[in-house]
Amino acid sequence: MVKEKIKETPLTLAEVKNILQKREKEGELSYVQRVTLDYVSKMTSLTVQQARNLVKELIKLGVSENTAIQIANALPEYKEELSVFLTGEKTFTPEEVEEILKKIKEYKQ
Repeated sequence: MVKEKIKETPLTLAEVKNILQKREKEGELSYVQRVTLDYVSKMTSLTVQQARNLVKELIKLGVSENTAIQIANALPEYKEELSVFLTGEKTFTPEEVEEILKKIKEYKQ
């Protein structure tokens, strides 16, 4: 049976974790959901609110929404790591890159 896609919304790992934790309280998770919850629990240290705020701040700095979400998921520490995410985006000046790294560092602590 083919399911119709109604809406697609990119989510941070923190948001996925929150959704799955709520579903877990409502009843048993499927195998895939359990594995996913285990993964996101290990891979994110941000709360939903922190992740959303970081994404908003990165968008204000000129990063696209999808890239901002990927950055919030990975929390890169160094310019070289960040440059992987910014490939295909507009060209950022060294000062803008430093500002992005500064924002990430604020949320990583």
